[in-house]
Amino acid sequence: MKLGEKIRSLRRKNGLSQQELAEKLYVSRQAVSRWEMGAAQPEAANVWQLSRLFGVTADYLLNDDYQSDQDVPAVKRTEATASRRERRVVAICVAAFGLLGNFLFYLLSCFIEVWTPIISYEDGEKIYHWVGNHTGYSYRYFLREHHLTLVAAALWLMFAAGLAWIILDALRAKAAGGKVRRKAKSRRRGAAKTPAGSKFGDAGGSRPDTSDDNLPE
Repeated sequence: MKLGEKIRSLRRKNGLSQQELAEKLYVSRQAVSRWEMGAAQPEAANVWQLSRLFGVTADYLLNDDYQSDQDVPAVKRTEATASRRERRVVAICVAAFGLLGNFLFYLLSCFIEVWTPIISYEDGEKIYHWVGNHTGYSYRYFLREHHLTLVAAALWLMFAAGLAWIILDALRAKAAGGKVRRKAKSRRRGAAKTPAGSKFGDAGGSRPDTSDDNLPE
């Protein structure tokens, strides 16, 4: 999509007429019309104002290959980082909820007496004797007596799932960072192998004029 088409689309999306857009940019309506028809290019300051007004990046406006602001590499990286941060926060919350829930049960089991067995050993084998009203403090039997075993198991699963999520996300981030570093290193090696002056002709040649003076009025 060309720059003029993007300006027209964004202007209509925001419910602005050419005159209203021109007033916001302090230019004439004819200037906006020429931009949209592709007969003229906005100056750098106008592109910056357009990007701020429409909430898009200047890279999106100036690059014909970008069909939306999400196509801009910097925006992609920012969104990916934000998404990864959100996933990490959710994982931490899930793991923390599971751990704190079981810690609460443990604290309660330290203060609330429950019916516990008497343990004895015969020939190296552990034997449980349920005698009368023998009570004590036990996390295991506290859960059993108050029918919280399944709840505690679910909380432990939440903790394990959250912890695994955090670890896997960290590994994915590390792998993605390594891939980016390898690509950057490859580009640097390619640039080092490029002969001097090959981009713009001979070393003694002049570079093409890219100043704003060459842009159509």
